[in-house]
Amino acid sequence: MNRRLNIGFFKLICLSAMTALLCLTATAQPVYEFAAIPASARVAALGGQPVSIVEPDLGLAATNPSLLPYLESRKVAADYVNYISDISIGHASYCFTDSRVPGTMAVGIQYLNGGRNTRYDIYGNEAGSFSTNEYAFHLSYGRRFDSCLSIGATLKPVLSFVAGYSSVGLMADISATYTFNEGRTAASALLRNAGSQLTAYHNHYGRVPFEAQIAVSHQLEHAPFRFSLVLQKLQKPRLNADSDNPVEPGSEVDRDNITLPSFADNMLRHCVFGVEAFPGKQFNLRAGFNYQRRQELKLKESSGFAGISLGFGLRLKRFSAEFAHARYTLAGSSNHFSVVVNL
Repeated sequence: MNRRLNIGFFKLICLSAMTALLCLTATAQPVYEFAAIPASARVAALGGQPVSIVEPDLGLAATNPSLLPYLESRKVAADYVNYISDISIGHASYCFTDSRVPGTMAVGIQYLNGGRNTRYDIYGNEAGSFSTNEYAFHLSYGRRFDSCLSIGATLKPVLSFVAGYSSVGLMADISATYTFNEGRTAASALLRNAGSQLTAYHNHYGRVPFEAQIAVSHQLEHAPFRFSLVLQKLQKPRLNADSDNPVEPGSEVDRDNITLPSFADNMLRHCVFGVEAFPGKQFNLRAGFNYQRRQELKLKESSGFAGISLGFGLRLKRFSAEFAHARYTLAGSSNHFSVVVNL
């Protein structure tokens, strides 16, 4: 019976993934973008994309479910993000095991509060205000098949409320992680946020933030450093904003004078780099660099620290606390706070 339930669960996840693949060529506006924001200060500090670090860290497993099997005890994790402007984002999750089911399970919720926004009519006059609230519920399962290979999946029903309109969606994450080199090196393949809207806000369906990714991490044997690399948005070969915005007839935009990124620049836009240093057993420092974020959000006059993220973690016997600061532009940044309690 348990095996049938596991097979049925993964069939549902795969169906959601295929639905997303069919929607990749759509030109609809993006929806549920909050689900792509990392639910862990550690992930945010390492560049903002899921990593393949094999440790009993529930924050890492929230974005890479194939890391769930390495959590052999009950844990509770909470994350709060002081995002740009008055936007706030939060995430809470709980992982557990059951002797009747092989593997590790987790439940959680991620939310976004968009604050109060001013509404304008077609003439530019103020017409009151509106709010935005979005929720994604996480149902996760992960299992190890041997000492090296583990797989995991997360089913994510979504509820979204924007300016009096509502939408319901279904997305899923699927990942697999393989470790070698005595566990110091790990590689993960991920499909994130695969799925679609089930009901639209109005008449038109949007595009969910689907991504195909590969993540690799390696910890040095004789030095207290771990390096990570994430190849992001692999489903989209060219990463430049202009290719996503076709020019309307009569537009003043001169398409012929737009300079597209070079081959090397485009390759780097797929890369997110991270490094961790361990000056002590209970304390570590982290830094990340997201090249695409830097190229798209930096100013011509000054690039500043756009695309750079920093953080640290403190790990004690019963709980761990983490902080990360991610820089977007000279005027915008986010602060991430995470706590994981071992029950």
